[in-house]
Amino acid sequence: MEYPKLFAPEYGKVYENRGGGTYRCIDRTAWRANTARAWMQNTRSGWAFTAVGCRMYQDGTIEWDYSTGGEFLPIKTEASL
Repeated sequence: MEYPKLFAPEYGKVYENRGGGTYRCIDRTAWRANTARAWMQNTRSGWAFTAVGCRMYQDGTIEWDYSTGGEFLPIKTEASL
């Protein structure tokens, strides 16, 4: 089984989570290469959080090691970024 590599989510880009759902990167100011942090938002519910340990599989799906600081926010769209 492949172990996914740390990656830097691109601001504004939508990613498919390996476990389901889609998430948009809405801020990378928390980015640190050794922890791969990014502020992500569920594109359906608006739940936003800091994803720590962002990882990408070869098929393009993503996961993160854990999340922190979550809250519901108005859903960001490409036009609103």
